[in-house]
Amino acid sequence: MVCDDDILAAGVYKAARRLGLRVPEDLSVTGFDDMALATVVEPELTTVRLPAEEFGRRGMEALLAVLAGEPPRPDTLPVALVPGAPREPAPGS
Repeated sequence: MVCDDDILAAGVYKAARRLGLRVPEDLSVTGFDDMALATVVEPELTTVRLPAEEFGRRGMEALLAVLAGEPPRPDTLPVALVPGAPREPAPGS
């Protein structure tokens, strides 16, 4: 499950437990934002870090361009995958 933020990912963890699913054995979950919350859920959440302020600034620039009748310029931002805690090996492996 790829979630658009870490808060939603934490909710997926909770829903998975209620359904009897184990993360990551039965369900893989990835968040987005690299919030402190990623380290408090168990197991720690894999998340994507991005420069949030720059993301917001460029989003506003794109919006202003569209409002001015111009196409937004294509752009990319650096992101980093922040792996969660490694999975415990299965018994007997």
